Amino acid sequence: MNRAYKVQAFDREGRDNLPSVIKNVKNYMRGLLNNGIPYPSKIVFFTLKGEGPMLAYNQLSGLEVTIIAVTFPSTYTVALQDGGTYTPEIPEKVRKFFAGVEIPIVRARLPFDEITGVEFHNKEMALIKGALAVFGGSISLAIQSVLQATDSGLIPPGEEVIAITSDTALLVTASTTRDFLNPKCGLIVNEIICKPRNFSISRPKPKPVAPQISAPDMGSGIQIEGN
Repeated sequence: MNRAYKVQAFDREGRDNLPSVIKNVKNYMRGLLNNGIPYPSKIVFFTLKGEGPMLAYNQLSGLEVTIIAVTFPSTYTVALQDGGTYTPEIPEKVRKFFAGVEIPIVRARLPFDEITGVEFHNKEMALIKGALAVFGGSISLAIQSVLQATDSGLIPPGEEVIAITSDTALLVTASTTRDFLNPKCGLIVNEIICKPRNFSISRPKPKPVAPQISAPDMGSGIQIEGN
């Protein structure tokens, strides 16, 4: 069954788009329902502090969906401008809320992360992340979240799920990390629901540099006459 829908494109990347992402996902699922098409029963959310899954739980309460939260491993750190580091954590209060409403949290090494001492593997992972980045800075995280959830047994391979980050939503056919690129049973990005149009964070446009015009070289102005 063919159906028409419009992909929402945001002006910039980042967490400011999160409410709009949830709204677009809700409209997308209701559009499927109105066309007599079953909507995906699982939403996989890559989240830093749990804000996205909490918002999705509140905004999608009228729809029967299972929300899965995937986050960075406990060893992940963010470099700060002052030279220090910061380890993202889902607050205890949020984790208790998730436990109460049965939102599982997956926290493990991301599939595309580097492995110390395995340079060939690291180059391959960098290539994969670089290729995915042409569609948006958080596309790689959305895909890795589905791989993580499938590896953890929360999603069966082959099931269509919605993968969400703070500024992107995709309809994805799930697979394990091992079969990620398998042409027979690998992961598929079936549809793009919404994403940034301008890559303001991952690939910001360089500021134009005013051309510098130098004065012509007139020499020293001293003429030496021959004998």
